[in-house]
Amino acid sequence: MSRATAPDDRTCTILVVDDVPASLTVLVDNLECMGYQVLIAEDSEEALVRASLMRPDLILLDVVMPDVDGFETCRRLKAAESTREIPVIFMTCLTDAADKLVGFKAGGVDYIAKPFEIGEVMARITTHLSLRESQKELEEKNAELQRTHQELEQRVRDRTTELASSNAALRESQHLLQAIVDNTTAVVFAKDIEGRYMLVNRGFEELFQMRREQVIGKTDHDIFPREQADEYRANDFLVLQQNRAIELDELAPQSDGVRTYISLKFPLRGPAGKPEGICGIATDITSRKNAEDVLRHSYSLLEATLESTADGILVVDGARRIVRHNHRLTQMWCIPADVLASGSADVFLAFAGGQLREPEVFLRYVHDLYTAPEASAFDTFPLRDGRIFECYTQPQRLGGRVAGRVWSFRDITARVHAEQQRDRLLLDERRARAAAEEAIRLRDEYLLIASHELRTPITTLQLSMQSLGQRLSRGMDVARVGSAVALSGRQIKRLANFVDMLLDVSRIQAGRLELNRAPVDLRELVDEIVTHLGNQLEQSGSTLAVSAEQQVTGWWDRYRLEQVVTNLLTNAIKFGERAPIEITITAEGEVARLSVTDHGIGIPAEVRTHLFERFRRGVSSRHYGGLGLGLYITRTIVEAHGGRIRLSSEVGLGSTFCVELPMSAEDAGRHCA
Repeated sequence: MSRATAPDDRTCTILVVDDVPASLTVLVDNLECMGYQVLIAEDSEEALVRASLMRPDLILLDVVMPDVDGFETCRRLKAAESTREIPVIFMTCLTDAADKLVGFKAGGVDYIAKPFEIGEVMARITTHLSLRESQKELEEKNAELQRTHQELEQRVRDRTTELASSNAALRESQHLLQAIVDNTTAVVFAKDIEGRYMLVNRGFEELFQMRREQVIGKTDHDIFPREQADEYRANDFLVLQQNRAIELDELAPQSDGVRTYISLKFPLRGPAGKPEGICGIATDITSRKNAEDVLRHSYSLLEATLESTADGILVVDGARRIVRHNHRLTQMWCIPADVLASGSADVFLAFAGGQLREPEVFLRYVHDLYTAPEASAFDTFPLRDGRIFECYTQPQRLGGRVAGRVWSFRDITARVHAEQQRDRLLLDERRARAAAEEAIRLRDEYLLIASHELRTPITTLQLSMQSLGQRLSRGMDVARVGSAVALSGRQIKRLANFVDMLLDVSRIQAGRLELNRAPVDLRELVDEIVTHLGNQLEQSGSTLAVSAEQQVTGWWDRYRLEQVVTNLLTNAIKFGERAPIEITITAEGEVARLSVTDHGIGIPAEVRTHLFERFRRGVSSRHYGGLGLGLYITRTIVEAHGGRIRLSSEVGLGSTFCVELPMSAEDAGRHCA
C-alpha cells in the first residue's frame, strides 16, 4: 500500500479545514503531490457538511477559526454517527499543554504545530492513515474470523451429529447412510486398510469432478497426481500408526486455485478393536485460512509500524502489566533488562521517573491517571541529562470497556532547541532590522539637513553677488562692495567648513584620519579660536570666561584640536541661551583637561547616550542648524589622540563637555593600546 492509497487501492481522501489561505495552499500542494485527494473547508459548518457527505479518511483541523473553533468542530464530528470514526489531527500555534488536552478530550488523535514542518506533517498523516486502515482491517478480519470460527464450530457440531446418525443408519441401511453423507456439505470418504476407497459422498464427487463409480475400489495413486496422492496416503498412515482421530490440513488443487480443507481422519476399527480402515470428513476452510493470513499480515504490519515509529510506545493491561513495548522505548529510557523482565508497568514508570528533573511530578501524574482510567493526558517532562520528552497517554478500549493504557513518549529535545534558536534568530533579525531602519532614517534626515545647510549659504552668496553686480553697474561704492565681499567670504567659508566636515566623516569611516603632531599651547589655541568667533559670540549675547592656571602644552595635531575646540565652543554659543560660557584649561600629571560649560537648555538623559554618534542631534533641526556630525568628529579626534570626552548635563541648567588628552605622543600610544 502506497502512502496515498488505502488497501483497496482507492485514493485516500483528506479534508483540510483552515481559514488561512496561505496554510491551505501549502498543505493542499504538498498533499496532492503525495497523491492524496484533498477536500477544503474554510469554516466549521462547511467542514461538517463535507465530512458527512464525503467521509474522508483523515481530517486536518485548524483550532483557531472564526465563529466555531476547531475543538467544538471536533466534538460535533465525534457526535455524528457518520463522522465519528474519522481521525482528526489538530493544526494550531497553541502549544500550551492545557490547549492540547482540550483537543485530545474533544476527540483529536494528534497535533501539528504551526508553522508547519512539512516532513513532520506528512509523517504524521501517513502514520495515522496507516493506523486507521490497520485498525479497520483488523476489526473486519476479527469479525470475519469470529464468524468463520462460529460456522466451523457449528459445522463440526452438525457433522458430529450427522456422523452419529450415519453410524446408526449404517447399521440399519447402507442406502440411508449414503443419503445422509450425500446431503452434507463436507467431503466424506472411507478407505480400507489398503487405501482403497469404499465410500465417497456427493461432496467428494463435486470436489474432484469424479463419479463414485470411478473412485470406489481405487487408491489415491490411481486417481490423483503422484505428489497429491503421496500426501493423502501419508496422512492415512499417520492415523493408522497412532490409531486415533487426527485433524489435518489437506490441499485440493482446483481450476480456480488450491483450496484448503481441514480433514478429520479417524480409524475404522473391527470387532477386535484393530484398525480395518479409515474414514475422513473434510471441511473447506480456505476462507478461514485466507482470513488468518490477512490477520497475520495485519499484525505484522502493526508490529512494523510500532517499531518504525519515532515514539517510544508502552502498552499496559488493566493489571498494570506490560503487554507490549517497542525498541525505541528501550533506547529512549535506557531500560535495563531486569526492569523489562519484571513485566510491571509500575516498575518501569518508577525507573523512568528517576531520570526526570522532577520525578515526584511525574509519579503524581501517573497516579492521577490510574485513578481516572477513562482519562487521556498530554504533558512535557525535562530529564536530568538535558533531554525533553513529550508524554501522551490514553486508555486502550476493547469492546467498549477500558482494557489497559497506551503510553507514548517522544524526544522533542531537538525541536525545543530549534524553536529556541529560531526565537533567538528572530530577535536578532528584529534588532538588525530596527538598526537598519534607524540608520536609513538618520541618513534621510541628514540629507535633508545637509541640503538645507548647503542651500542657505549658496543662496546668500548668489544674492550677494547679484547685489555686487548691480552696485558695480551703477558706480562703485567701496564700502558697500567691501561689505558684500565680506558676506560672500563668510558664506564661502561656511561652505568650505561643511565640505571639510563631510570629508572628515569619509576619512573616519575609511579609517584614514591622520594626525600631524607638533607642540601646541592649548591656552594660545583657545584664545585664537575665541578671537575668531568673537562676532558670533557677541551676536549670541553670551559672555565668555577663559580660565587657565598654567601653561598647558601637548604633542597634538593643531588643526584637529582646533576643530575640537571650535565645535564645543560653537555648540555652547548656539545652545547657551545668552547665558555665560566658561572654558577651563588644567593639567594633572601628563593629562590635559579642557572643559567647556554653558548654562543653556541642557541635554535630556535619553539623548546623551547617543549624542556622540554619527548624524545624532540633541535638538530638532527645524529650530537649530547643523548636520549632527560635529560631536561625532570631535569624539573621533579626541580618541585618535588617545584621549576621551565626557558630558554632564541637566535640562534647563546647561551642559559641560570635558576633554582629556595625553600630553605626549607616547602616553597617547599607551592609552590607545
